[in-house]
Amino acid sequence: MAAAIEPSMFHSMEQDMATPKGLGKTNATAEPAYWWNTSGRDLANMLYEADYSEGVQHQFLSFYRSTICPRLGHRPHENSAKSGVGRDGNPFEYSFELRGSTKTQAVRFVVDVSDLRPVEKTNPLSMTSTQEVVDSLAKGCPGFDDTWYRVLSRWFVQTHLPVKEQEALIAEVGYQTSVILGFDIHHRGSSPQQLPVLGKVYFPPCFVAAAKGISRWQAVRMAIRQLPNIASYPNILRSLEKIEEYLSSKPKDWEEGVRYLATDLVAPGKARLKVYMRYAGDSFDGIWDYYTLGGRIPGLDGDKEKFRDLMTLTSGGTHNTDSGSQIQTDQRTVTPGARKATAIYFSLSADVPSPAPKICIYPANYAENDEVIARGLDSWLQKYQWYDGGNKMEEQVKNVL
Repeated sequence: MAAAIEPSMFHSMEQDMATPKGLGKTNATAEPAYWWNTSGRDLANMLYEADYSEGVQHQFLSFYRSTICPRLGHRPHENSAKSGVGRDGNPFEYSFELRGSTKTQAVRFVVDVSDLRPVEKTNPLSMTSTQEVVDSLAKGCPGFDDTWYRVLSRWFVQTHLPVKEQEALIAEVGYQTSVILGFDIHHRGSSPQQLPVLGKVYFPPCFVAAAKGISRWQAVRMAIRQLPNIASYPNILRSLEKIEEYLSSKPKDWEEGVRYLATDLVAPGKARLKVYMRYAGDSFDGIWDYYTLGGRIPGLDGDKEKFRDLMTLTSGGTHNTDSGSQIQTDQRTVTPGARKATAIYFSLSADVPSPAPKICIYPANYAENDEVIARGLDSWLQKYQWYDGGNKMEEQVKNVL
């Protein structure tokens, strides 16, 4: 099925891959055709699988080809600097978002356009390319607002430091990604002239924490509390206090599990603040305790067994869709070399007095292979009546990749 999109919506766009005018000197060695033929193809296939209209597909992919691809630099080499996004140093993560039904899928992805290929030696933590993409979004996204982005950039991004100090921070942190960009791709735009996306930015707290000698959680907490007029959004502060209370009951090293603080490129009051954490434990009860902040977030009890099933099925358990019975495998074997901490993030918003949590599980820690994971997910979707016909997730992922 993936091949069906390529003649009309992918190969037809392979023309005119020259670097657009106006790119800085750090992009002089850019290879946009490489990125278009790899990540561009993946995203094109994902949009097709998620049943986006041809108009939205073309509109977004045109933006991706002309704005993102030239700012990714040259193709990766053995000695290329690694991005802080993927475990293998790649600058992408893609996902399908499901909201109660396989018929209502959306495509989301994050990308790191930091100056890594080649590295910007005069300002190693430079976010020049990132800012160029944000400036492009400002011209084309409905409701764009960068108020919180600008404040958070000044706090988290350490480009004001001398080169030697930036290099020392990079050596301590282990990568040099200052900012990551995220995109939620909508099925409809407000007009043909406006890009159908919600732009997001993710700030790793590692650099400012190392520079100031504070924990990563302290860096995030201080960033939120110094946002202009933050007192005007008491629900955000109430949610923040619940996270503070929970972490204060845990060992101090839990404060180093913070991965990102993210926000949306829309006006304060509408923008979310998302705190990404990592939980290194293995027990479901421990993960659930973190997810609920020790019971401080109300209304989650009904989801507990659903999450337990999801973790079991995707990591190698079985579910008989005919009988409805479930066999849980309590003794899960960790796949050698694949261990990755569970990620939990809390969304803080102005209209809700408690954080909205999400869990990112890593069944590859336990599952024998990717097919086991995909089939387990399909079993879960059927069990909880999210599957509404069409391709199953296993087939969709195969069609994409």
